[in-house]
Amino acid sequence: MTRTIHRNFAEVTDAESARSALLASGFPQSCIQLTKHKPLPASVPTSTVGNILDALTPGGAAAAAAARERSGAMLTLDIYDEDERDKADAIMAGFGARHA
Repeated sequence: MTRTIHRNFAEVTDAESARSALLASGFPQSCIQLTKHKPLPASVPTSTVGNILDALTPGGAAAAAAARERSGAMLTLDIYDEDERDKADAIMAGFGARHA
């Protein structure tokens, strides 16, 4: 029985490198999915809350905007047992993976 794990990466390039390493170590391509993070669409409520939080961010609105510009991605991996999970986690940790 398969189980799915999810790991986040701060940069898309790190997720892509981790995916390549997983493939090179024998994980099937059909078991790995890379999803790039996308910013939420703007709306009045999110803009209002965002403006309040921007004002509270050290460095102000400019620092908050720079933080939002960061890209990221998530790898989703189907595994069959705990040994595969441990192997996958060891590989992905080398590229900065964080538990989703």
